[in-house]
Amino acid sequence: MLNQTPEYQSCIQSSEKVSWRLDELLPKDTVLDFSHRFLSDALTGTEAIPFLSAEERLMLNHIRSNSYAHLFLFLEEYAVALAAQRAGLELHGNATHMRALLRFTEEELKHQQLFARFTGAFAKGFKVAPALLDNQVEVARAIMAKSNLGVLIFNLHMELMTQQHYQETVRGNKDETLDPLFCNLLKHHWLEEAQHTRLDFLEAQKILAQAPETLDAALTEYSELLQALRGTLNAQLALDLQTLEQAVGRTFTPAERQQLSESQERSYVWGFIGMGMKAPLFLSRLRALSPLAEQRVLELAPTYYCA
Repeated sequence: MLNQTPEYQSCIQSSEKVSWRLDELLPKDTVLDFSHRFLSDALTGTEAIPFLSAEERLMLNHIRSNSYAHLFLFLEEYAVALAAQRAGLELHGNATHMRALLRFTEEELKHQQLFARFTGAFAKGFKVAPALLDNQVEVARAIMAKSNLGVLIFNLHMELMTQQHYQETVRGNKDETLDPLFCNLLKHHWLEEAQHTRLDFLEAQKILAQAPETLDAALTEYSELLQALRGTLNAQLALDLQTLEQAVGRTFTPAERQQLSESQERSYVWGFIGMGMKAPLFLSRLRALSPLAEQRVLELAPTYYCA
């Protein structure tokens, strides 16, 4: 039988050590500085679009960065449900496991509030009202219709993706002058997600110890969730281009719109899917669950390697 309690206790201790307060990280009266890029071009792919002026490329970077924040608010709707469901399974069970999972739930709710506060500040400061997806509850219910193991693997991908984003495009990138406030949000978001990835792994181990035969179906569900995520990203992309046309005050030609759509889809898919699938810690966690899990993801990954 697995004795995971020391690991859950360690997650609690680490969570307490890196915990931050929303009002200190992003006060309610924050005014955003639109003179710098928020996200690295490695995640937005705006600098290589030849028919946009420098000012228009900066606006597209801002639009994409706001959508990035909103997509985390949007997608963490299911993460809250997942963590709360897993915590509920420990009611009258292991109190340490339950406490760690309840911290997971509370922190995901805090992350949603963080990104909602950012998008609110963005809407106040940007020249037009940004168009954003609003069907997060419907999407969360569709995701949670999958097995817990399938959703845990998907969530592990998403959370370790935030590590790749911070390490590769903020901490490891000295060539861009990025907005310090947004970089700080990415850093603190990851600091708490780091504990969540550990809990995803522990919960997946728990399921597989009881029902190892469920892994194959869970990996199929993970693949299905990636395809659904791609659809969500494309839906937000269409709204991004709508916002951009309003912000720049002109309508793009069909050829320009096609080039914008194709380049922005590549950056969205690479940033949210490809980077997560190649994350070394994601692959090592899968390998620890089962060599089959890592093999299946490596076989699927080239579909999304479009950087």
